Parts: sequence; structure tokens; C-alpha cells
Amino acid sequence: MGIMEALARAKRLQSERQRDVSSSDQPVQIRAPIRSRKLEVAGSATPRLDYPELRPDLAVCEKNKVLISQQSSGLHLHAVDAYRILRTRLRHRMGQDQVVSIGIVSAGANEGKSLTALNLALSFANEKRRNVFLIDLDLRNPSLCRCLGIAPHKEIAVYLANPGNPESVFFTLGIDNLVVAGGIMSHENSSELLGGSALAEMLDYVARIDPFALVIVDLPPILQSADAMVVGSNLSALLLVVGEGITRRDNLGRALEMLGGMQVAGVVLNRSREAIQDYYG
Repeated sequence: MGIMEALARAKRLQSERQRDVSSSDQPVQIRAPIRSRKLEVAGSATPRLDYPELRPDLAVCEKNKVLISQQSSGLHLHAVDAYRILRTRLRHRMGQDQVVSIGIVSAGANEGKSLTALNLALSFANEKRRNVFLIDLDLRNPSLCRCLGIAPHKEIAVYLANPGNPESVFFTLGIDNLVVAGGIMSHENSSELLGGSALAEMLDYVARIDPFALVIVDLPPILQSADAMVVGSNLSALLLVVGEGITRRDNLGRALEMLGGMQVAGVVLNRSREAIQDYYG
């Protein structure tokens, strides 16, 4: 059984579980998402956000396939289009006029979730319809800043350990409508950091300064710690990234089982052989 058959089977199993839950006599408690609000009327101004700027290392971005320029041509043109399609499908799936918080997850490591989170955030930001806050909460293996070739002025884990002003962890990349928070240092006590009050305060801060911002969160692999489940239960939806040739079928099934009570917006097949042939030859 190939990876696509495994995906289809896992989807059927999840649908069956959802039918079983809906027919149960026991009430189901679903935690409210951080935010799900309608966009302002057309013509309203997107709040301008003023944070320190860190310029990405373009050579590092190119090596890591980070699509800094959405006007890319040649080798990366199809990749840019693929993320635009993903962006559109997510908007339609979650509601055309809804602003949501999306967690990007995978079953295990090295399946492409961090690059997916980064390129998806860039794609949404380049629409210039709303501000996008990209937050790296994979504290044991933070990757977003490394993919960009930058070191943040303040690590997000430092803020989570010693709460203060949430504004202090955010920075821009010189790209309109995109704000980032992350780090480069690994932290083994990630569960304690994510389980404290500082993360909720940070997300409340984002909602307060821009109620219509889109929040994209890079989460840890589901099967490696409880961190993704703790944070993901407070997000509007999750996007599961599957690495072709990397994700094991049994791990995919286990991951979908663990996400059974959450809103899964969809599954992204990364490292597809067809995609690699189209994008990179």
C-alpha cells in the first residue's frame, strides 16, 4: 500500500471516528479557537506593525528553498504556484471571510513542516490582505530562523520562560504584512514553557493589536512530544504535512488518531517525486 492509499484510508478512518462521536449520547466538549472573526469591510486599512527588521540571508534561503520572492521564475515558479493553490484551498476550507490561526504539524521529524509553514506565511503575506504572524513553537528543534539565515534579537523561549512584553520577541523580514517570532537554540523543557501563561499572553497581544491577523504556528512533530497537542488544541485548525518516502504509514495513522478531536484543515504531501521533477528537474 502506497502513501496515497494510506492517506485515503486514514481519512476514511477519521471520518468514521467523527460519525461515531457525533452519534454518541455523551456530549462532546470542543475548545474554542483563539480567534475566528470576519474580515473588516473592503477598503479598511491593515494596521501597520512596527518591529525591528532582520534581513534574511538570500543564499541560505535559496539553499533551503525558502520562497522569499513570490515573483520567482524558472526553477521556483511552480513551487510559488503550489503554495498559492494551498493558500486558496485553505481559505475555502476554513471560510472565505474567516481569519484563523493555523498550526503546521507532522508525524515525525524532517517531513517539511517548517518549510511549509514559512512558505505558506510568505504566500499569505504577499496577498497584502492581512498581517501574518509566523511563530516558531518547535522549541526542541526551532528551524524557521535557521532556514532564513538569521538570529533573532530575543529568543521566543526566553520570553516564554520570563514573561514580559510580548512585543519584544517579534521582528520583520523587510516583507510587508509579515511578522516573525522564533529562535535558534534548542530547549528540552519545551512542555513547561508552552504550558505556562506567557504563550496565551502573546497570542492575546496579537489579537489585541490586530484582531484580523492570521497566525501561523510551526508546531513540534506530533509523535515526538505532547507539545503539539497542547498548543494545537487552542488553534482554529491544523495542517498535517506528510513527507513522501519519509512518513511511515503506521506513524501517519497514529498521528491522525491523535488529531481526531481537532479541526484538521487538510494534508499536504511534501517531497512528492512529481513535484520535485517539476520544480527542480
